Amino acid sequence: MNKGQKQFLAFFIENTRPEKQEEAKGILLQSFAQQQTKKLSMADFNELQQKLLPLVKPEKVAEVTGAMAHFSKNYCSLSTNVGEENPKN
Repeated sequence: MNKGQKQFLAFFIENTRPEKQEEAKGILLQSFAQQQTKKLSMADFNELQQKLLPLVKPEKVAEVTGAMAHFSKNYCSLSTNVGEENPKN
């Protein structure tokens, strides 16, 4: 796990409902491990967000959503050219 992932994990757990912290930690650690071999796609990120946001303290959802958006910019593959044709010169 890199420094940014450690910081995000600590931030996320701090903002997670106490009874859901172990579940959130497990989901994040699994995601971080997968990122060692594969860049997170936006589809992967969206799926991860769907799993994690229900675990967040209700009053912290907006803050965590913003942090996750920032995290996604650094750790997701944001390919926008899927399906586009590459013209040959």
